[in-house]
Amino acid sequence: MHMRDVVIIGGGPAGLMAARTLAQNGHDTVVLEEHEEIGAPVHCTGIVGREVFDEMDLDTRTILAVAQSARFHAVDGSTVTIESGQIHAAIVDRQAFDETLARRASADGAEVRTGTRVSHLRIDGGRVRVSIATGDTVTARACILACGAKYRFNRQLGLGVPKVFVQSAQLDVAFAPLEQIEVHLDNRLLPGGFAWAVPFRRGGQARVKLGLLGSQRAGSALNIFINRLAARVGVEPEGWPRPRLKILPLGPVRRTYANRLLAVGDAAGLVKPTTGGGIYFGLLSGRWAAETLDDALRRDQLDARRLRAYEVRWRERLGPEIRAGLAFRAIASRLDDSAISTLIQLANVDGLVPMLKGTANFNWHRGTALALLRNTEFRKVVLSSLWG
Repeated sequence: MHMRDVVIIGGGPAGLMAARTLAQNGHDTVVLEEHEEIGAPVHCTGIVGREVFDEMDLDTRTILAVAQSARFHAVDGSTVTIESGQIHAAIVDRQAFDETLARRASADGAEVRTGTRVSHLRIDGGRVRVSIATGDTVTARACILACGAKYRFNRQLGLGVPKVFVQSAQLDVAFAPLEQIEVHLDNRLLPGGFAWAVPFRRGGQARVKLGLLGSQRAGSALNIFINRLAARVGVEPEGWPRPRLKILPLGPVRRTYANRLLAVGDAAGLVKPTTGGGIYFGLLSGRWAAETLDDALRRDQLDARRLRAYEVRWRERLGPEIRAGLAFRAIASRLDDSAISTLIQLANVDGLVPMLKGTANFNWHRGTALALLRNTEFRKVVLSSLWG
């Protein structure tokens, strides 16, 4: 049986970036994606900082629009617009984005198989054995788990699962033109969460990506949000498709490495806790895992002690972001609607907007979170809500 260098379970951005990086370094790599098409079904709004396209050498033709501002709405109708010349948020065609990653990985020498569901995984001495539902078996020297928020193999291999999860629901539909991205905060509808409307154009038609993140009832909450927004702009949502529902991790798993194995992206719980966004951290972790394996494969040292270097690397770079994001989210999730409205009004009159403009970064949220927590007036509102 042919022994591959690396088998990657999952063909999302994290797995495909790992495959591309490994193939570029001459390693015999195969990606096993359970769905029939790469990037489908789409479960993600698909927003990433524009600078990532240069950093990761991505195809800019998948960008549908670029946004530099967002308007935040409280339940009482108060709003504030945050605009920054530093931020360029690329709204991407998510399926095309993934497909392009797959084509580039293939062009560099990786094999990408679709419609290939993995039924069993075993690390046996000097190899990894992956059983496919059709009865075939793939053997490799190492494995990368890039299968998203599905933790069957994590449990089997002792990696653990994230401690915190949230629900998301998303929809992409034709819509009346909106001026900018909208973020809606409604604690009664979405305890600890938020909803969004992201406008773009496809084929000359105005469309919008509608979605929300919350601790419960994501599907029914999205329907309420859709009806409110549609009524405001005069759109009839009758006949729209059902939203895509997904569970998102909001923190890393206990361990992201084992003998001959690494976990990346959602499978490792590596997402932004503030928004649940996983594309950028997925791409980063996929590249870092591939670089760790490149060295380990060349030395033929694929034990857990050697592969731990991957976890050391991501914890050093992403750990402070994740910890700050989790702390900020824990505070924000306890704010009531009155406190949210007060904060939005405060942002309009007390200089919070310039501070946010100066610290905002689409991919890295720690600086903004810390700046808010250091602001005296912000802390007063938060403490009043928490202890009032």
